[in-house]
Amino acid sequence: MRYFFKEGAALAAGRVIELDPADLNHAYRVLRLRKGSTVVIANGRDAAFQGTVEEIGPGRGLVRLNGPPLPTAESPRQIILLQGLAKGEKMDQIIRQAVELGVQQIIPVVTERSIARFSESREAGRLQRWRNLVRAAAKQCRRAALPDLSSVHDFNRVLDLLSGRMTVVPWEGEKKFGLDRLLKQPLGEREAVFLFIGPEGGFSPQEIAALTAAGARTVHLGPRILRTETAAAVTIALIQAAWGDLGVSSG
Repeated sequence: MRYFFKEGAALAAGRVIELDPADLNHAYRVLRLRKGSTVVIANGRDAAFQGTVEEIGPGRGLVRLNGPPLPTAESPRQIILLQGLAKGEKMDQIIRQAVELGVQQIIPVVTERSIARFSESREAGRLQRWRNLVRAAAKQCRRAALPDLSSVHDFNRVLDLLSGRMTVVPWEGEKKFGLDRLLKQPLGEREAVFLFIGPEGGFSPQEIAALTAAGARTVHLGPRILRTETAAAVTIALIQAAWGDLGVSSG
């Protein structure tokens, strides 16, 4: 069943929703949907409904929503991924997998060892590319909410966000405290988790000192050094399994 976002729309059974131009072009010319086709419309925030195409052509596409709303695919655990900028397709992979695993927000961060650096004009283009990836990944995994993809932050700006927060920092220099021990600790039902993953070269000693001073918990992920894109997916999955909804029965 084809999936479309109508961001910010107030969805309800019986309402008629007009597809956005980009979605209309894809639906009509690529997917070749026709009157009577069944689709799903999500508002990018908190709701999704099945609907029936009532009209479609090169100029307009109308979908009548059917009730009740579809079950939500959103995790009960708010996870914010702070990702040290990685090169090229690595960031693309990290973003896609983070969305699939239920992250609510992704903040790209320039760290001391970040190889990727952007001019202002190039950053704007890259952010638009990443937001397109967020949208596509959210459609693929049937999320009603579109995760927020923030502008690129520098390291010091990020520190201000972490005070008093549960912040998890996988770090190859941590030898004693494993993520498994942290995940055995209880966490408040509404408490968010901030996960900070370093770039290809990892965090500098100065950055680790600043993070621990801000209250972050450094953890190790086992005996093997993981690539940044692997570390992000593995840690999100483990957090969701312990404190979220990964592997949780729906019954």
